[in-house]
Amino acid sequence: MASARSVGAETLRAPGFRWWHGIIIGLMLSYVPGSLLVAGVLLLPMVALRLFDPNADGQRLMIVLFYVGAVMVRPLHEAWAANGDWETCIAQITQPVTLALDWLAAGAAWLVAEASAIGGRLWNAEVARRERKSIEKRIAYLQDEWLSSDEGVPAS
Repeated sequence: MASARSVGAETLRAPGFRWWHGIIIGLMLSYVPGSLLVAGVLLLPMVALRLFDPNADGQRLMIVLFYVGAVMVRPLHEAWAANGDWETCIAQITQPVTLALDWLAAGAAWLVAEASAIGGRLWNAEVARRERKSIEKRIAYLQDEWLSSDEGVPAS
């Protein structure tokens, strides 16, 4: 039985989480807890994407972050303008339109990422088909050229 000390510190840490992330979150929590609450609630679609799509790589998450970040601008600006007032922050995260836009932005980003991946695969398949067709034409031409040149040579 392995003891807790034999388990490496790397296996206990969440992937991609660094020590300075904890310091930044702690400072934000002490300085602007309301704005951090708004940001946390509006980033929930990214957490859901990560949970439901474990194959989501960094590129796909950045696409989702771009779309969700666009939705987060107005609520975070209003929360910041109110100096992180709890009433304002709670009002921002309970607006149905904001929440719907947030989840729709995450869904649209996921759809764009999936469509671009499928489009890239189709494009690469088309390029490979064209190359294969070109090579087959060249093979047929060379076979025709070599077979026709052998017919004219007398056997010894």
